[in-house]
Amino acid sequence: MPEPDENTALTCLVVSDGRRGIENQALGLAEALSLLRETQIAKHVVTAGRFFKVLPPRLQFILKSAPQGYGITGVPKIAIGCGRQAIAPLLALKKKHGADIFTVYVQDPRINPKHFDLVIAPEHDGLSGENVEAMIGSPNRISQKRLRAEVEKFASQLAKLPAPRVAVLIGGTSKSHKLTPDIHKKHMKAICALAEQGMSVMLTTSRRTPDWAVEDYRKITADRKRVWVWDNKGANPYFAFLGAADAVLVTEDSTNMLTEACATGKPVFTLSMAGNAGKFTGLYASLKKRCHVMPFAGDIGGSNYEPLCETRRVAKILLERL
Repeated sequence: MPEPDENTALTCLVVSDGRRGIENQALGLAEALSLLRETQIAKHVVTAGRFFKVLPPRLQFILKSAPQGYGITGVPKIAIGCGRQAIAPLLALKKKHGADIFTVYVQDPRINPKHFDLVIAPEHDGLSGENVEAMIGSPNRISQKRLRAEVEKFASQLAKLPAPRVAVLIGGTSKSHKLTPDIHKKHMKAICALAEQGMSVMLTTSRRTPDWAVEDYRKITADRKRVWVWDNKGANPYFAFLGAADAVLVTEDSTNMLTEACATGKPVFTLSMAGNAGKFTGLYASLKKRCHVMPFAGDIGGSNYEPLCETRRVAKILLERL
């Protein structure tokens, strides 16, 4: 690939299936890149039927053509994909444009990493290779500038929640973790205890949170004025919650939310889930050592640490390899 002029803006295509948690990883890396070098970013959302989604990536590649109409001028210099559905489009882009495009895959692709110019994988996945860069957790869109802007955006709502404020990020059932009714009761008890201690609670759920759990969280809002549970209506206050919080509680099932919480530099505590943590134990160990993340035991006081800036670090590596 011809070396790009450092004074020329880069163009970057972000490829995902459109799910927020997946797209934000690729988009976060692209945005971190734009802070280091002027970069024009466009997004391509992969649409695929149920049958196509279950096919192996190499077979998807045979059936999938490269994305058309990039939304940017010419061939993008960089294509960053995340999630299984992004693999075939990245392979198609590389086949079509060769050395004119630098392909980056975020996560473990479960195929030979050499199919991409660079693979950025979670450290706890244990993936290695000449073109593999491991990181703690996953790329995210957290920056101090974004957090300040989002707090300002939701200033009127946040004014109703006096400090100290605690952000509570709830995930749900996954391959390794499960949110059971008994575990949910423990979470509810912890959240109610915070409110009873005079703390304001800002709670958000994910697409994996069961409906019955979401309904219980909504009842907390009705009973307590200092609790804000986002109901998935209107603008999403997720970044504002992180920016306004004095501490963050996160269910231990989500690499994204754990990493995003640690990117704030604030005390972070985990809420337990049922299941077998497996390789997640490696993530917990890294976050404990780097960011003093501990299981929540009722106290929101924590040790100081520098915000986790892994996304910016791997963006620099991307530029160097480019």
